[in-house]
Parts: sequence; structure tokens; C-alpha cells
Amino acid sequence: MNKISVIIPVFNGERFIAEAIQSVLNQNYEPLEIIVVDDGSTDGTADVVKNLAGNIHYFYQQNSGISATRNKGIELATGELISFIDADDVWLPDKLKLQTAFLHQNPETEIVIGFLLPLPFENWNEVTDDQISCGKSAPVLQLGCTLMRKSVFGKIGGFDTGMMLAEDSDWFYRVMEAGINVHVTTEIVQLYRQHSNNITKDKAITNSYVLKAFKKSLDRRRKAGVSTDLPLPAFGNIEQVKQFYLKKQQ
Repeated sequence: MNKISVIIPVFNGERFIAEAIQSVLNQNYEPLEIIVVDDGSTDGTADVVKNLAGNIHYFYQQNSGISATRNKGIELATGELISFIDADDVWLPDKLKLQTAFLHQNPETEIVIGFLLPLPFENWNEVTDDQISCGKSAPVLQLGCTLMRKSVFGKIGGFDTGMMLAEDSDWFYRVMEAGINVHVTTEIVQLYRQHSNNITKDKAITNSYVLKAFKKSLDRRRKAGVSTDLPLPAFGNIEQVKQFYLKKQQ
């Protein structure tokens, strides 16, 4: 079994991080390490994490932004496979089972991406199976839905520290541009917890960084002399998401 490193970036996440970590431990996968990178929290995040049992490694750094936090996690990771989960999200129990099985059966695949389900909830234990089965899930380019080979970072690098938001969009564009082999599955693997403090609630700022990521991709493709006819897919349309990765650059 390949060792998996699960990276959890956090800033002032004492309210939810225990449930995020528990959802990783509930995968019952071995060997596994959980790397919590605390980006300068001023609340009780450290105490919450340190009181949890399991193969959990806690690292504190001065506030440096989400990209630097993710990059530190990659630096600390010792697993052959990497995944991420935000401190306020949770994985469904079969996430790693499904995705590791696919990677083992398809060694040419470098990243597998599942579906995400946004749900408004406070406590994970209160979420019912009906809410999950009846919820409107979607294929979203979100790191918590992925499992990837660590070698991908050797090919395209880590996250751009100039991106304070949409750093994952920027990274996924580079994945596409590099021709990384990506497979999208339709199983729901993660719940995106909707609450009042979601950083993406400020649509103006979020959209500005998404556009910045797209503009950077356009500039790179123009410089390389390849096609720029690659609009963002409709993330609710699985076929468009697949084509986003399968389309060949001329």
C-alpha cells in the first residue's frame, strides 16, 4: 500500500478542524500521515489538534498565505500519494478506498478527482444519508476531492505564493498545460461545509483571483505558442470537465 500524506492548511480553525481530521482517520487507511500546517492561528487550533490521537503532525508558521501553507505541507510530506482537505470540510468514508483503488488499477493516471457536495451544516454527525444522496453534487476542481501522486509536484511545482485565493485553480491550469494524466470519477468524496465564514463568500475578491489564474494560463499558453481556445468548463457538467483535461494543445 502506498503511503498517503494528507495536508490540512488551517488558520483559526478550532471550530471545525477536529471533524476534518476525524473524517480522514475514518478512512481506515494505512500507511497514512496527517500534516496540519497552521498559518499563524491566534485561536485554540493548536490545542485542538494536539489533543487528537493518530499519526498527526502539527507545524506552526507565521502567517504566510494559503499557497505557502500548502507548499510547506508538500515539503513535509513523506507519502508517495498526496491529498488535501481544508480545515472546515469533511471526507466521506470511502474517499481514499475508491481513489487508491483507481490509481492502483491505472498506474498511468497521476491525479484522480471525485465529486464535491456543498452542504450547510454545523456538525458532521447531524448530516444524514438522505442529505448526501439527495444533494446536488458537482465535479469541482477542488483539492480536497483529489488524490495525486507526489511526483506531479516535481513536474509542475507547488502553489503560486502570489495567489491569495484561487491558488488551486491556478495549479489545475498548470496541470492541464503540462499534460498531466487526470481522471474524473462521479462518486461524491467530500462535503464542502457552507458557513458564515467561508472565505469564498466574498465573490468579488474570489472572482478577481479566478480571473487572474485564467489570465496567467492564457499568457503561458500564448508564450508557448499553443491554443488559447480553452474556456473554463461548467463545473456541473462532467463531460466538460473531462474535456478540460483531455483536450490536446495544438
